[in-house]
Amino acid sequence: MKNVILDFGHGGLDSNGNYTTAPAKMFKFPNGEIAYEGVINRQIGGLIEIFLRNHANLNVVTTVKYSDPRDLSLSHRVAVANKYSPNDSVFVSVHCNASLNHNVSGFSIYTTKGVTKSDEVATSIAQQVKQYYEKLNLPLRFDFYPDGDPDKEVDFYVLRKTRCPAVLLECLFFDFWDDFLLLKDAAFQKELAWHVYKGILSACQ
Repeated sequence: MKNVILDFGHGGLDSNGNYTTAPAKMFKFPNGEIAYEGVINRQIGGLIEIFLRNHANLNVVTTVKYSDPRDLSLSHRVAVANKYSPNDSVFVSVHCNASLNHNVSGFSIYTTKGVTKSDEVATSIAQQVKQYYEKLNLPLRFDFYPDGDPDKEVDFYVLRKTRCPAVLLECLFFDFWDDFLLLKDAAFQKELAWHVYKGILSACQ
């Protein structure tokens, strides 16, 4: 692998403090604190980007800059990835999850359906995250059916339309208080990003 395309899911906060993405991608807790998924995605994804740029001999590309709060279209994100050869590139989209009752926790990783090269990337990242999350007793929402891999198989647009191996991470649940406390913690963000970076690096070797 030569190219890593990082995708920071959804939008962020603009200079006026307005959230640029759908209300479903934010959650207001009873104490008034608000979790913005797109902001968290940029924080964790931005650290992954830093680790890759500083420690890996790879071409690192982002579908949107860390400092850009716009919620760019899915087609734009895919178009950025598809500029690069599918034979030596990998696409990693960083997200956080949410649930109907706001009481679910854990990490998931997604690929498209079937056995593909994306499975290898997902397994590599999942193994690294597993080491860290088990130390914190955090749930790992893996799905080993039907092919024995930890990734969940769903035809998300950015995975289905991207020509290179592609995975989507759901780091934790931003609308669950215990998860949110971790997701906004700088030390947790750094450690998680480091493990994802190591998983990407291992997959690229």
